[in-house]
Amino acid sequence: MKKTFQGPTFTLLIVSMITALFVPGSPCFAATSAGALPWDQTLTALQDIIAGPVAHAAIVLNFACSAILYALGSRQFAGRLLAGGFASCAALTAVRLLTYVFPF
Repeated sequence: MKKTFQGPTFTLLIVSMITALFVPGSPCFAATSAGALPWDQTLTALQDIIAGPVAHAAIVLNFACSAILYALGSRQFAGRLLAGGFASCAALTAVRLLTYVFPF
């Protein structure tokens, strides 16, 4: 048996949809200054730190650990770590390229 909308739930749904169509909307202004929100400077600083020295240190540590593991004989895990290092380099390059192409 197919369940259909019945009773007060369906009526409330129809009334709210009609009300939403006829009530005019007004713009909401979240910031007093145009284009700059209070947390933009903080987020930009965090982005610069994470995509800058932290990322480079993590990649160098990744390559160093993979070299040490390769020298100790754990070639499979070293290969996975080396692949992760190359993927991290590619991701960092993509972030820098997108930042260069679409600056905002």
